[in-house]
This record gives sequence, C-alpha cells and structure tokens, in this order.
Amino acid sequence: MELLTPAVIYALCGGLAIKMLELAELHKIPKLERPDLRDWAYWVPFFVLPLLGAGLAHAYESSSVELTPLLAVNVGVSAPLVFRAMAQVNPMEANSISVPDDA
Repeated sequence: MELLTPAVIYALCGGLAIKMLELAELHKIPKLERPDLRDWAYWVPFFVLPLLGAGLAHAYESSSVELTPLLAVNVGVSAPLVFRAMAQVNPMEANSISVPDDA
C-alpha cells in the first residue's frame, strides 16, 4: 500500500491546520503570557501532531476504510484527541459493568 495517499496528505494538512490556528490566535494572548517562539519545544507539536493525523489516516486506509477528503481532514484534526483517549484507557482496570451472581 502506498504511504502518501491523498487521504494521508489531507489528514496531515488537517493536523497542521489546527496548529496554524493556534499560532494565528497568539495575538489575543497578553504579551507577557505568550510562549517563547524561539524555544524549539514550542515547535515540536507542529511536526508531531500532523504526523499523528497522517499515521491515523494511514491506519484507517490499511484497515480498508475509505476516507473521503473531508473525512481525512477530520481524522487529522481529531487525531491528538483520539490518541489521548486511547492512552487514558487502562485495559488492566476492572470492568465497570457489574454482573449479578445469578446471571
């Protein structure tokens, strides 16, 4: 399977768009509270988050899910939330559903 499909590129652009919107909103933050744009750590999410979106779109396509351009952008935008939710789930945690003994 090809790695850079249109859906993967759309998802990458969706992830990048979110970070660009955050950058565009910096003018609303008081100068003393603005991040240091010279710090390399500030720019890491600009590379990581779009790559997460592209990776998630690739995983969808590898699973035979057809992604339209709009859906691929949505996957890219929401990828950080998806991965955060997946990371917070603890499979070793006791199941919250209780089953009666006589079931």
